Amino acid sequence: MELQLLETFLVVCEERNLSRAAVRLFRTQPAISRQIQALEEELGVRLLERSSRGVRPTAQGEELRARGARILGELQSLKEIGSGSDGPSGELVLASSDTVACHFLAPHLGRFARECPRVQLRIENGVTPGIVNLVERSACELGFVLLPLRNPRLELRPLLRYRHVAVFPSGTPETETTVSALCDMPLVLLTRESATRRSFDERVASKGLHPQRILEVASVSVQKAMVRAGLGAGILPDYALEPGDDLAVAPIQGSHEKILALCRLKSRSLSAPAAALMRMLEACGS
Repeated sequence: MELQLLETFLVVCEERNLSRAAVRLFRTQPAISRQIQALEEELGVRLLERSSRGVRPTAQGEELRARGARILGELQSLKEIGSGSDGPSGELVLASSDTVACHFLAPHLGRFARECPRVQLRIENGVTPGIVNLVERSACELGFVLLPLRNPRLELRPLLRYRHVAVFPSGTPETETTVSALCDMPLVLLTRESATRRSFDERVASKGLHPQRILEVASVSVQKAMVRAGLGAGILPDYALEPGDDLAVAPIQGSHEKILALCRLKSRSLSAPAAALMRMLEACGS
């Protein structure tokens, strides 16, 4: 069996669509169809079921998908035998929000870069729905998303538990506040695409409240600066707080715990760089 046929089949299983698989593999759809047909003829079984929604593996196809992923994973690991003390090599593409990248990932990736100097890192920016799409399309290998999330194609590993807190200019009493009280004062909030803002908007809507005034900013660092300048109170995840922020911090009544998780595609074998980063992150969280 040619490995290229197996690789094509795994991509088709991931995409569940021949056209999308063709785009991802930089081939034509007829070429993808011919490769799948050749693989079916070689094995003597039907591997895919076709419908108006796309394609999905048959029982035999699912067995090939699982075993094929393991085979390709083993082959990938063999490439790392000669890497020696320098560790794994290659490119590792991650996806996360700016807030997660700046305030959670940065120190871990600094250590990772020191321990795995031959790995080229690339970070795609996004929020949970977009990150899921990137992981499903194999545009990135590991994504950092918020739970709850239900997707049978993804493996999810919780990494961090946190809550949202309110921040005020230095000197403000650090007593518990409420969403209602926050709505009565000027606010400095992240844009509506952010998870923090969506969470706040949902709580406000559920209580029938209307914030007095909102200044929207694109990043937590800008948000902190605007709060320090007295332009309003801010709401941010507690893991984004840093020594030297010069802000008063107050818990928000009824704030629910949030979970940041790492996600990966179940059908895709981990590269050596991705496996090394996962081990590091899980060790830090244990």
